[in-house]
Amino acid sequence: MRILFFLTTALVVGFAPSTEPLAWATLGQSATSVEVDRAKLNGKHQHRGELGYSVNTIKAAGMEIMEYVSSDDVVFAVVWKGTGAPDLKLLLGEYYEEYRQEVDAARNRSPRVREPFKMKSNRLVVERAGHSRSLWGRAYLPSHLPTGIKPEDIQ
Repeated sequence: MRILFFLTTALVVGFAPSTEPLAWATLGQSATSVEVDRAKLNGKHQHRGELGYSVNTIKAAGMEIMEYVSSDDVVFAVVWKGTGAPDLKLLLGEYYEEYRQEVDAARNRSPRVREPFKMKSNRLVVERAGHSRSLWGRAYLPSHLPTGIKPEDIQ
């Protein structure tokens, strides 16, 4: 009985979710937070430079977050995939309220349709979909796309 209690306790303690919020670079803001994010998540960081922009990837906690950074050091897109969803309030920053209003409007539509979420405005494009333990999404700022990059390139 004591062994079972010990094993159960060890499993609960060993797999308890962190109470510290996860954070990533924010759309439209400087990319200086990428390394801080990697350290907070204790994640693996990869940097891939492209023509006119770079892609920083952080892998941690069953998720992969790709932050697209323009040559002028501004995050113009974020892409996520994995077993959960990131904190979109942190990812979208000042654009979050616009996103939230669109989500609320989609929930209140009648009849309700089960399909991937898509929103497109002059300022922000967000797409997200998936099912339990397999979620993905992307958000980008159309006005901040570097010359030569198309929305299809953000994956």
